[in-house]
Amino acid sequence: MQRRSNRGKVVDMDVLALQNEEAIALGNMGVNARGDKIKGGKVVSSKKQEATAYYQNNPKAVTRTMSIKDPVTTSVQEHPGQKTVLKKSPAKAKVKKTVEVELPNGDIEIRETEE
Repeated sequence: MQRRSNRGKVVDMDVLALQNEEAIALGNMGVNARGDKIKGGKVVSSKKQEATAYYQNNPKAVTRTMSIKDPVTTSVQEHPGQKTVLKKSPAKAKVKKTVEVELPNGDIEIRETEE
């Protein structure tokens, strides 16, 4: 990613990061630019080792992956003399009907309607 400095000089941040990945980062974390832990100027453990150890020691930190799409149900329809047809139909979500009611004090309350 190339950026222009205040003086108009072009600076490529990706190349700059790659050139200095062994340099000790500023701050009190004790890491280099790659994220490896450093003690006394030498790499103690890599970033990948730290991440692996963290997720092994904290199983609840791992989140499960789930789809935000509607579930799809499959049904098989057979016709005599023809191949089996696999038909997919999206599951319909039931939506409750609601109505907004304004109360005497000005508040709005949402109520479900019976239908």
